[in-house]
Amino acid sequence: MDQYDDTPKWLYNEFQYAGVNYENAEIARQFERRHNSFRNFELEFQKIRERVGLRPTDVALDIGCGSGAFVIPAAKFCQKVYGADVSKSMLDLLQEKIESQGLKNVELFNEGFLSYRHKREPVDVVVSSIALHHIPDFWKAVALKKIADVLKPNGKLYLLDVFFNFPISNWQSGTQTVLDAMSKAAGREANVHISSEFSTFDWIIEGFFERVGLNIEQIFDDATFLRAYVCKKVKQEIVNSQTILTGKEARNLDAKAVEIGKIPSLLLMENAGRSLADVFMANATRLNHDKKPKRALICCGKGNNGGDGFVLARRLSLLGVECHVIAFGAPDDYSGDALTNLEILKALTRRNPEKLIFLNSSPVLYDRLASELSWCDWIVDGLLGTGTIGALKSPYDQVVPILNASGKPIFSIDVPSGLNADDGTTSSDVIRATLTVSLATNKVGLTTENAKEYVGELHIGDIGIPIEPFLKYDSPKTC
Repeated sequence: MDQYDDTPKWLYNEFQYAGVNYENAEIARQFERRHNSFRNFELEFQKIRERVGLRPTDVALDIGCGSGAFVIPAAKFCQKVYGADVSKSMLDLLQEKIESQGLKNVELFNEGFLSYRHKREPVDVVVSSIALHHIPDFWKAVALKKIADVLKPNGKLYLLDVFFNFPISNWQSGTQTVLDAMSKAAGREANVHISSEFSTFDWIIEGFFERVGLNIEQIFDDATFLRAYVCKKVKQEIVNSQTILTGKEARNLDAKAVEIGKIPSLLLMENAGRSLADVFMANATRLNHDKKPKRALICCGKGNNGGDGFVLARRLSLLGVECHVIAFGAPDDYSGDALTNLEILKALTRRNPEKLIFLNSSPVLYDRLASELSWCDWIVDGLLGTGTIGALKSPYDQVVPILNASGKPIFSIDVPSGLNADDGTTSSDVIRATLTVSLATNKVGLTTENAKEYVGELHIGDIGIPIEPFLKYDSPKTC
């Protein structure tokens, strides 16, 4: 703990053991011998490798590395491996293995989650197995924030540990079930784990992921008491984009990317949907009273804004959010990329027709919309994009007030429907968003004083367009 002079005196001391004291060299060796008898370290590494998509060019960090269950095989596969552990005896044992096998691409640090200081380039993958439970929940959140800071953008975290998924009301019977299962593998250590260490509930750790910018990609329940999370680092900063364009300039930028940059417009729409999903999953829980998003009602207009919504529905469904889509028009009202993604969505919902609804301005609209609004916990506004100027037309003049009056948080795609992206003016009802993601660049209209009450929290969504090069070209004649 005292290896750095500026370490806060109040920092949790990871070097004090709540459980088994592996700082004792003989106990560390006993641990090694016992685990060798029932564990296949190479198989465990292969499982991690497959789950996170580990590559030979990757740089990996193992926090709580112990005697090297991951570090040794990873060093034989990856470009570089760092290992950190609070037990000096474990690290000494690991160092012996490294030297005996002639591995030159490993660095070890006698540090823990909180004391580790990464003074190198960000890493591709962070791994931690059966270690995070040694620190209390507040410090788990701090540890995960430090891990997110260490990772490259889109880097992966693989976290395996004991997490409880039983209701709090069943704490006695639930704990006993976990203990019975754990005792078969850990023996006497199981009682110590339950009584003196800090395993937590799944919903707590998942909330921490959300808040530090780690998006859950996969969950594996490897045993009654073991759960593995694979998380990706996503961009979650509130962005003040240096490039601010009018709505027309933004549409010209898209056209240049397609015509001059040869980027297929369908790919841009796919990138938009993926970026929207990433930002939503990184922020939705925090912006809705710490409630994890479960059901989203995605409201789509007839243009490309609606097409982005169709892609978003598919992406959120892959991330565990149940989505219902309302298309405010008939199927033959759609064309181009929006139609392509509508056809994909129609195919995916063929056996669940309630997930894709076509509504117009008939009386049916009100009853069905009311029913869907009572079902969802988030609304997605994919009604109108940057080309909207002036008063809303039917059916949007009816729909926008209903969505605003629902009391549900609203996520707006590119610009809140009814807001002028060029100057931020409004001449009729406007969606009052909780969260807005402006695609590719910021828009002039979103930065105005008038827009503040409609935009909510503003983020910029990356859709794969290199902005500056295309701004230098003349606008295509088609715009």
